[in-house]
Amino acid sequence: MNSVYQSNEIVVRSPGRFTCGENLPRARARRAIRVFCIAAALLMAGPACRLGGLGAAPLPTDIPTEPGTYTLGLDHDGMSRHYILHVPAGYDGATPLPVLFMLHGSFGSAEGASIYYGWREKADAEGLIAIFPQGAGEVETWNAAHCCGFARRRGVDDVGFIVAILDAASAVLAVDSHRVYATGMSNGAMMCHRLGAERPDIFAAIGPVAGTVGGEPIIGAPEELPPTPAAPLPVIMFHGTDDNFVLYGGGLPRRGALLGRIDASVAESVQFWVTADGCDSEPLIESLADGSVVRESYDCPPGAEIILYTIIGGGHAWPGGQLPRPQADPPTPAISATDTIWTFFAAHPRP
Repeated sequence: MNSVYQSNEIVVRSPGRFTCGENLPRARARRAIRVFCIAAALLMAGPACRLGGLGAAPLPTDIPTEPGTYTLGLDHDGMSRHYILHVPAGYDGATPLPVLFMLHGSFGSAEGASIYYGWREKADAEGLIAIFPQGAGEVETWNAAHCCGFARRRGVDDVGFIVAILDAASAVLAVDSHRVYATGMSNGAMMCHRLGAERPDIFAAIGPVAGTVGGEPIIGAPEELPPTPAAPLPVIMFHGTDDNFVLYGGGLPRRGALLGRIDASVAESVQFWVTADGCDSEPLIESLADGSVVRESYDCPPGAEIILYTIIGGGHAWPGGQLPRPQADPPTPAISATDTIWTFFAAHPRP
């Protein structure tokens, strides 16, 4: 989340369409100038630079209706934002399809989210429209109540941004409005909690991975939680017991750039949704995959279901996903979050 290692989906970009230190007679001078240029680019780069460098052409805004993967722009709340849209193979323009939003973590990207977790392949196999929005600011964060970074500090309207993407897509594509879902990693998971709590009239279910429901933005600050949702919402969650970026037991992260933040625990996150959905507080507990995964399911009224998958010894990673970089916490192969989340989503259309 709040470090260059935290989102598990780093994508290296060129800071712009210029070169530094070329054609100099001494290697030392070239290295020094490159370091200066990279530092300057990181300090000055804003969202516009990150979309393709200095002087990059505006992204297209018209939504295609043919199968494929597209990077599109959208202006919202005074900001130029972008997202990746994947229209699945076999889309015919007549059959309404479910929509899935996949939200990357802090320091991540829409591009990384579309690659590392298998959602484009799942979209083609199952017939769903997959959308990968991009966070805001220099390190692409989401405003998920207590976290994170630029998006939280500036009060960025990320809920409105995601709803605006859905509105734009629904105006052109055949969308099943009763089957709109959100999943995400880390800060993106936190954003899922907020989306579900604030807009249960839109989202049929959410699937946060490695992100809890709220907390304190800094030590001693009032706790910030999403509002109590106005309607029951099915929720499926994944979290590793050895996650050092968003601790399973809550509290101060052990790794990350913003170490003063206090996150709610996984238990508190489960309780938030158990209370909101009116579920029984005592779960059915099952051991899976030779004890490496624990599944907790809660008995809920019709229209709601709460499931938690705990990865024993798991770190800050997407279960069953790809390793996005050598230093990332390795994803467990014992269970596929993508497959499991989609099975859960498919069983829970919005009434």
